[in-house]
Amino acid sequence: MLIYLSVILFCLILAFFKLPKFVENGALILIAVFLCFGYMTGTDWYNYEIYYNNIDIAEKILKNRESGYLIVQSFFSRIGVDFWVFHIAVKLLVFIALIYFLKIFDVNIFFFLVFFIPFAGFYLFIDCPFRNLIAFGFSLIAFRKLFENKHISFFVFTFLALLFHISALFLIFTYVIYKRDFKVLFIIITTVIIYSLAFNAKFIINKIYLPLIEISPVINARLGGYVVDSRYITDSINLGSFLRLFIILIMVIFKNIIVGESKFRLYIFNLGILYLILYPLGISMKVIQRIIIYISPFFVLGILFLLKSFKIKSNRYLMGLFFVLFTFWQTYSLVTVDYRYVPYSNYLYHWVKKDFPSIEYRRDYNKKKSPYKKKK
Repeated sequence: MLIYLSVILFCLILAFFKLPKFVENGALILIAVFLCFGYMTGTDWYNYEIYYNNIDIAEKILKNRESGYLIVQSFFSRIGVDFWVFHIAVKLLVFIALIYFLKIFDVNIFFFLVFFIPFAGFYLFIDCPFRNLIAFGFSLIAFRKLFENKHISFFVFTFLALLFHISALFLIFTYVIYKRDFKVLFIIITTVIIYSLAFNAKFIINKIYLPLIEISPVINARLGGYVVDSRYITDSINLGSFLRLFIILIMVIFKNIIVGESKFRLYIFNLGILYLILYPLGISMKVIQRIIIYISPFFVLGILFLLKSFKIKSNRYLMGLFFVLFTFWQTYSLVTVDYRYVPYSNYLYHWVKKDFPSIEYRRDYNKKKSPYKKKK
């Protein structure tokens, strides 16, 4: 577990220094190697490796799902590219897309990563819901185009994201609301409603989901495995949800200072608040987590602009300390909840040793070796 905390500490230390470009790039490469070269960690890679190496099976199982991934996977598999080369290369491209996305904002990249990695990065790159990750990469480019007022490009990259994961439909919703200047009262009422619903996942299923699938059975065919599976449903809300509720309160109080006269900051505030409001639904219904992951960077950008808004240094440092402690708590909570993160293993290590264990050995490695046995 210490290796995960060390990565956050590494980013935090770097955030306090003005680094030469080559040092910054070197540090980003090290972080990318840690995030993107995970080998026996995570839960999704096993099925993707099976599909990649057995195209006929993949076509039967994935043919009714998003076609973009099947086409890309089949192409690289048939020309003989090793699965892990393909897998790691794709993750590296998404990491590069994240850095490219950040370049349009006046933020410290390492300070951004301090918060982003535990709140979204570990899940995306280490646990790695692969098709969701690829769609997330396209969404980063789409949002950058949106912020550059290139609306057609936004929809082009949204469409590409949809080819890999249907949850990217959520990007259309963000386009509708990102410019609106929501009143504080509206934010508070919406938060109360969402948090109340999040405590009662069964109400959402019975009163919202079931009526929807009567209208469109396709919804049940695509999401039923998540929505009605007890592994993905819970009525409990963890401590982190209440900490996020506190952050909503702070951001609402300081909204005018955070946003100022900047349209960019208003857009960031809207999407960041939306992430915070919807987050408890992602705890009670895991499928929602797949949806809101697209706007997780705006939650982090909102934190950074919130800290910048404090004119009194002592207040900034105190609030910064709260967020840093929250980050370390989030890291600890995430990596100790089950076996998927610990022990950490890296493909590069096995490549150097020319030691590649069998897929059966790798599938069971973390399950057997991790001190955190429980699976979500």
